[in-house]
Amino acid sequence: MFVRRCISVLICYCILSGCMAVSSAEEMKMHKIPVAKGLASHPVNGGRCLISDGEYQYIAFYDGDHNMTVGKRKLTETKWDFAKLPEKVGWDTHNRVILFQDRKGYLHITGNMHCAPLRYYRTKAPANIHTFQPIHKWTGDYEERVTYPSVLKLRDGSIYIMYRHGGSGNGMRILVHYDERTKQWIKTVPALTNGRDRNPTCNAYPFGVVAEDAAGKIPKSGILEDKDGLWHIAWCWRQTPDVITNFDICYAKSLDHGLSWKGWDGSDLELPITPENAYVVEHIKQKSGLLNGGSLTVDGRGHPYIGYTRFDTNGHNQIYIATPVETKWKIIQITNWKHRFYFQGRGTIPQNPPVPRVSITNDEKILVTYSYTYANPKKGQLVLTRKQLLNMKPGQYLFQKAKAAYSGIPHIRAVNHGPLPQGYIHYMQQETDSPNRDRKPEQPREPTMIYLVEVKGKG
Repeated sequence: MFVRRCISVLICYCILSGCMAVSSAEEMKMHKIPVAKGLASHPVNGGRCLISDGEYQYIAFYDGDHNMTVGKRKLTETKWDFAKLPEKVGWDTHNRVILFQDRKGYLHITGNMHCAPLRYYRTKAPANIHTFQPIHKWTGDYEERVTYPSVLKLRDGSIYIMYRHGGSGNGMRILVHYDERTKQWIKTVPALTNGRDRNPTCNAYPFGVVAEDAAGKIPKSGILEDKDGLWHIAWCWRQTPDVITNFDICYAKSLDHGLSWKGWDGSDLELPITPENAYVVEHIKQKSGLLNGGSLTVDGRGHPYIGYTRFDTNGHNQIYIATPVETKWKIIQITNWKHRFYFQGRGTIPQNPPVPRVSITNDEKILVTYSYTYANPKKGQLVLTRKQLLNMKPGQYLFQKAKAAYSGIPHIRAVNHGPLPQGYIHYMQQETDSPNRDRKPEQPREPTMIYLVEVKGKG
């Protein structure tokens, strides 16, 4: 229920932490290019929907009539060409459009799914948005109840997708790989995680990661590939569709592109991973305030950091970071808040819960950011060395007010994936209403303009 908001928070994080190598708003120039009017009653537009290949840029969204739409332009021009696909979205914020391009130039789209049969299109001709063909199949297994497709594009350009099959408290995580030679999808393993074949059932919710891309740091959810090609993933489990049933923080790593997985201590993990055989970082009971919108990052020395929120012993919300020291994990409480934000239920949460974003700065420090209505400041950031983190007491270091790298870019919904002219970063911007628990609002908002925002640093 929460991953779509997690993506939005990750994008906000990218702005707070500075995706570009620039130091201040004064050193940046911004230019806005209108795209088209899009659905604005809920923030269903956004996520991994804006890409470029060095010559062209592509954007995928739902237009004002709920139609799935793809736009294309030359990076040197402002005029867009559009193509509509035979897909109409309702009111579910989970049903975002995922757009990506393989190394041969073919475009792929999947989306408009929340526990629904797979919807998948691929172009017949490279870079030609008017040749999308419905395929609606990857491997053919476990594709009847699909949600949360997450694209992992490796440094060599090869493509993997991880997605959920099943429901919020009754699901499996499936990992598939695209073979560009045969144009076929191949299942990497039968299932990465499985909470369906146990009693009670459950589901794994992978945490968000911030990956490196040609255009900078890109927010996504799922698997993180580090500089040495090692894969990392962190997650929590959920027993029912209600967020209060989240439990346990888990971690796994893979040295062979997902074929086998290990705990941090090197122990082999049996596949599929379940709550019974998982490598657990911290055992956390249900109804402990654990949110599934945590984050994972890895520093240059290979140390993973997992950021998440749960209640402390007094029942107050706190931010925690878990990181290994040799073969054991240390759990560090970062904040010392004195309030409690209680959340429960299904659907996309409309408020901003205290979910931390954790990343590594260019000088190998740990950056923690959050956006939380009940905190002071409401948007905060904290930079720590690893030594400071490992030795800190709760609330020892105060969060500073977070400042966007460019304060003139509100309502960011996506950041561009793929090569851009030197010094540029591109965003998708659209003003929308907040989620409405995936239900139709009483007064749906009129469509609003979607903009492509070009930001350039001087020099």
